[in-house]
Amino acid sequence: MEKWVKIGEILKNSRESKQLTIDQVAQSIGIPAWKIRLIEEGQFDRVDAPFYVKHYIRSYSEFLEIDPEELLSEIEQPVSKQAEVKKVSGNGALISFLLIAMLIASVCFFAYSALKFFDVASSPEAQFVNNSGQTVYFNERPVEPGEIIELEIGNRYRVNGNKGICSIITLKKEWNIHVSDFEVILWER
Repeated sequence: MEKWVKIGEILKNSRESKQLTIDQVAQSIGIPAWKIRLIEEGQFDRVDAPFYVKHYIRSYSEFLEIDPEELLSEIEQPVSKQAEVKKVSGNGALISFLLIAMLIASVCFFAYSALKFFDVASSPEAQFVNNSGQTVYFNERPVEPGEIIELEIGNRYRVNGNKGICSIITLKKEWNIHVSDFEVILWER
């Protein structure tokens, strides 16, 4: 910043007028020479945290017999709001757009996955459907054409009078079968 360069020049000019080297100042006030060099160049942001930079300037200016408050008041003057505002570059706007698009896509994917999961989880494990066009007997109970029976894991089922095709539906997949006797041992997803 311009103020920093001005402060650095004041300190440097005062040091040079007293015919002191940076190394002599560094030894006298206990601040590394490289930090003094950066302060004189006005690169305060590369020296240390602002608290320490103020301390260094105070020590350096007192050593040179300059009023430290005058220099420090230059640093602490508020910066205008206009100077603080940084214009967002085209890349920043593009990155923001991409992040928002990725967030929306992620939410949509999660919602779709959740709906599919709950749709599958809420559907019955398996069903027996009489497609034979005639009454069949399912565990000695009459089952009319088109009627659906829920199947349970671990149960044995007997189908009598089946001369056509029946179906077993699991997780929305359908198998057409000719059955007379079967047992449900395990359904896996």
